[in-house]
Parts: sequence; C-alpha cells; structure tokens
Amino acid sequence: MENDNLKIQLNSIQQILSYCITQTYNVLIGNILRKKSCINNIQLKDILQKEYIRITDELSSIYLNYPALACVEKYYIDDNFLWESTFFESLTKEQKQKYTSFSISLFEYAKYIEEHTVYNDILPMFSYLVDAILYERYAKYLIGEIEQIELTEVQTDRSRSSVLINDEPCEQKKKPVIIGKGTNPFQSDFTDEQIEVLTTCINEIQLFTTRISPKILKDFFACKLKGVLKSNNNRQLAYLMQSLNLRGFITDEWQSAIARNELVLGKTKDTPLTRTDLSTATDQINMKQPKGWETIDNYIKQLKKG
Repeated sequence: MENDNLKIQLNSIQQILSYCITQTYNVLIGNILRKKSCINNIQLKDILQKEYIRITDELSSIYLNYPALACVEKYYIDDNFLWESTFFESLTKEQKQKYTSFSISLFEYAKYIEEHTVYNDILPMFSYLVDAILYERYAKYLIGEIEQIELTEVQTDRSRSSVLINDEPCEQKKKPVIIGKGTNPFQSDFTDEQIEVLTTCINEIQLFTTRISPKILKDFFACKLKGVLKSNNNRQLAYLMQSLNLRGFITDEWQSAIARNELVLGKTKDTPLTRTDLSTATDQINMKQPKGWETIDNYIKQLKKG
C-alpha cells in the first residue's frame, strides 16, 4: 500500500514535470521551424550545430553539479521518469520526504515561469531536472535535423558527380525517393491497438466534425484519406500531434505533413490548414492548454512505444 501511495504521488508530480518540459520544448522547436522556413540549409546547419554545442554544454554542467540527475541520460524519453528511473532512489532521506509530502495544489506555473528555481527548496533539483530532460530531448531533435541536412548534402553531391558527358542519349535515372516525403510522411508505425486508442481519444474529445474509424485514422497517418477531415479545435489538434511527437510516435515535421497533404480543413474556414496555421496553434498551446488536454494525456499514456 505504501508503494502504491508513493507511485500515485510521483505520478502527480510527473504531470507537473512533463507539462513544464512540454511548454518550453514546443517554444524551442517552434523557433527552429520558423528559422527553417526562411533560411537555406547551410545557414540552418550552422545554427543547429551551434545550438547543439550550447545545449550539450548545459547538460554537462547540470550532470557535473547534480550527480543524481545522471540517470536522465538513460531515462529522458520515459513518460514515467520519476517512477521508472533511479532519480528518486538516489535522493537523500530528507529530499525523498520533501517529494512524498509535496502538495500538488501548491504548484503555480506562472510562478515557475517567473523564477524557475522557486520550487527547488520544496522539490529538490526540480528546475534542473526539467532542464536536463528538456535538453536531452532537444539535443536529440537537433542532431536529427543536422543528420537530415547532411544526408541531403550527400545525396546532392552524388547526384552532381553522377552526371556524365556523353554524345549518346541515355535513359534518365529515376529520382531517389526521399524518406518522409511521399512515403510515410509522419514517420509513424502505430500498431492496430494504438490506432484504436487514438481513435477513441479523438472521438471522445470531438476533435473533428465527424466521428472517425480506425481505418480513417490509419489513412490519415498514411496521407491517403479519401477526402479531408474538418477540425473542431485547431489547438486540440496541435496538442495531440505535438504530444505524439514528444513521445517519438511521429516526426517533428508533422505540421508540414498535414499541410503538404491537405489533410485537415480549419475550424473557421473551408480551406486546408497551412503550416503557419498549425505553428500558430502550437504557439497558443504553449501559453494555455486546450480544452480536453487531460483526456488526450490519459489516452497517450496508454500507448506503449515498442
């Protein structure tokens, strides 16, 4: 029973922890996406590399000053970090007592934003824990973007070097298919069970103007819809998709996938949502969670990453 109570308490604190991480992560990713839309790959790669170096330096400093947080490197992607990782066990008796006695109602996000360290006395190392998990996830995103640019550079170089001068006509080579464009744009691999869970979630919060079936949701992620869906709440859509992205179920480029394939009509207009529309909605959920966010969180927790 004591163990059950501890799990309930840590899960409650985990919700606060995850919320703080998500809000800042969304802002950081949004900032990169805005830069991405107006600069070339050479400039973007330089920015990403500098940002990656800055973030890894920050992580090194955190791990050096707070050894108890070293486990973040292994568990940062886990939705139940406080329960699954070794963090809590590495705390002193006094620090553990503070976590087990903390009243969730005392936490105010506005105060945390104003001064990140304000709760560190009653929740030891809380702000540094937020930063460590945030930076690990952000660093993973940055290195993924850098590698994608480098892959594009290699493909471009190969394309240039393969051009031969020849008087004889030759058969034109087929263009290579770029992964993530045309084939599985969301880079998703949901099981039938996960699709069922997400379908139930979407219908419960009435995300679209019509109820959907698992088949429709599969077609959505495959970008093979026979028609379009109409959004009831763009902010809910952004929250759901960003939550799936944060847990590694879909690509960071989900906004582009929806916009490019014209999958969803906007709530107030009968035109497909653009990347700008979705970026704006994502910025808005950083300021205030949309209606039904608790329901979305509860369903997403039921998804098990293979």
